[in-house]
Amino acid sequence: MALLGCAQALPSPASSSFHTLSPAQCAPPAKAGYDGPLAAAWGAYKPYVRACPIAASGKAPAKLWLLTVFAQPYLDDHPGETAWPDFPRPLLVTADGHCLARLPELFPFDEPRSLQLSYGPLLDGMPNEIRVHVSNPAAGGDYDLPLLRWVPSQHAYIAQNATDEYTKDDMTCPI
Repeated sequence: MALLGCAQALPSPASSSFHTLSPAQCAPPAKAGYDGPLAAAWGAYKPYVRACPIAASGKAPAKLWLLTVFAQPYLDDHPGETAWPDFPRPLLVTADGHCLARLPELFPFDEPRSLQLSYGPLLDGMPNEIRVHVSNPAAGGDYDLPLLRWVPSQHAYIAQNATDEYTKDDMTCPI
């Protein structure tokens, strides 16, 4: 019993070094501090594109952004559409638009699923790992996307595993 009390009193190293990205941190690219380019496929969704600075602080600007389309505002503005649009997949990018990884589902919402992105620990402003948990109300239930780990020698986030839903290649930047 005494050991159990001690174990509960210690903070989890993983939880203390990881941060969760809030959708409220996301803004139109220029307002979020992202001045890099957007690929042509993003043009039709430009008013709904959001840049989410990752690991920015009051002292240092972000070195990494998640570019994504906020689907709900798009759907609200296009009520006549009956099919789910072919939104471009979210990208993890540097300030100059260099793609470091791709997510196979929209953040924060990819009907009917919602995503929670956490990152850490930070090393020189870059998260060592990016984890994405998907809350899925459908019969398949919740799941995690493949873990992304920063590999400096490749200047990319590399998926560390495949899952039942996605392969490592699903997390790789488009060519």
